[in-house]
Amino acid sequence: MKPGNIPVLVVEEDTIPLAYEKAIAEVWHKGISIKTEYDHPEDPPSKDATVMIAIREPFGQPRFHRSFADGLGGLAEYVMEVVHGAHDYWVKPLEEILKGTESKDTRWTYTYHGRLFEYVMEDTVVNQVNYMIEKLSQTGHTRRAQAITWNPKLDPPTEDPPCLQRVWGRLCEDGEGGFIFNMNTHWRSRDLFKAWFENVIAITTLMRKIAEAVAEKMGKPVRPGRYVDISDSLHIYGSYFREIEGDPEKGIKSFFEKLESRSYEERTWNSDFVKPFFIDDGVGKGLRPMLEREKDMPETVRKSIEEELRKMEEDDYVV
Repeated sequence: MKPGNIPVLVVEEDTIPLAYEKAIAEVWHKGISIKTEYDHPEDPPSKDATVMIAIREPFGQPRFHRSFADGLGGLAEYVMEVVHGAHDYWVKPLEEILKGTESKDTRWTYTYHGRLFEYVMEDTVVNQVNYMIEKLSQTGHTRRAQAITWNPKLDPPTEDPPCLQRVWGRLCEDGEGGFIFNMNTHWRSRDLFKAWFENVIAITTLMRKIAEAVAEKMGKPVRPGRYVDISDSLHIYGSYFREIEGDPEKGIKSFFEKLESRSYEERTWNSDFVKPFFIDDGVGKGLRPMLEREKDMPETVRKSIEEELRKMEEDDYVV
């Protein structure tokens, strides 16, 4: 790779945890050193690459890696945020968003759910996911089933614009009278070490929801197929290097030494283990505590999450 060229890397694995581990190794060893807009003066440059990650079985087990930033109950709430809009009501009003950095309102400027399900265009609100479902139900092989998040009027002035840019999907016949739903997502920027895993758990749950909705409309089986994740900048921040490198003097192993010293089973969890923590992790997070805690959640959203909780409590539900 010539100096100044951002590496282009490809990772392909069966499951999410395997892809996560391999992506970290690839970016760490092959990524370019480059600064970010979030660095502190003492931080080394990040490791960065353009990366395509293909996961053949996004619901294959084990589905969860133990090394991620949040707890399992917090992850469950994030999934509800992306799939059901649990925190769309946390977004500040449009007039405040338009003020950019001049706004004193510290609430969010967007949620992925809001942009995908309620994209605002002047005086029109567009449910792009419903469009995808309708289009795929009518013409499964279409190449036009997509949804975007970027708003060229709202996002450039903000300090934290959306990382996810686009969702695209297509159906393929499974040879048994049903269909496989393949989905791609495209991201402009991605924190690999502390955000990628949680992003993928949430977005593949949305993938399954789309497949289920298409199946209902078509009256035929539709199941999730491979998931492809493309990041223009997949990076490991310099502030995380100590966690990656460990501290030999204090006996703290590096991320890669931990992988070598533990079996794959010790590094991962399957969905059956995780599900009770998604419901209630015992320390105030999860679907049940969220419903009890967030009194201002809109009633339509609350009902969607209550239904998700009901399904989650069934034996055959896979988180």
